[in-house]
Amino acid sequence: MNTDLHPYTARLRIDPRCAPYLPASDPGASVVVAGYHAAFGTHPCPAAVVGVFPGLDVAAVRTEWLVVMVLVRVEHATQVITPHGDGTSRTRWETNVFDGLPTGMRWYLAPAAIDGEGRLVIAGQQWSHGGRQAVLPRSVTMHAPGVPIVVDIHDQDPHTGKRWTPA
Repeated sequence: MNTDLHPYTARLRIDPRCAPYLPASDPGASVVVAGYHAAFGTHPCPAAVVGVFPGLDVAAVRTEWLVVMVLVRVEHATQVITPHGDGTSRTRWETNVFDGLPTGMRWYLAPAAIDGEGRLVIAGQQWSHGGRQAVLPRSVTMHAPGVPIVVDIHDQDPHTGKRWTPA
């Protein structure tokens, strides 16, 4: 079956910001964007459960295609705790507290896996941007309001530099 016929297929491309540092070859691949996870404050933990897009059978997609990813939205903020004299404290979340920390919304694709209970989860470790981007189809952008058309792909192990490969 041709992966381009699937409604949640995203085409890959080299990130223009990284093009001078990567081989000139086109990634020439597609990924299936199977679901969506929203996180607040920081990036989600590995094995965080993901909401599957409507009409998608994750088990069937895993058998037909090798690469299944999830769309992640992170609303970056910093937790600020203000202690009071009576032993209580007040917690609030703020943006732009410290220079150099991420702020605002960040969207990216992360590798997906299926846990022991058959749920779609973010694959087992932390991932960094590997120099590629995905052009999302309309079917994905309809289910994730505010997502840009092009998002980074976080599929590289920051410690070893190796790309994620499906199990």
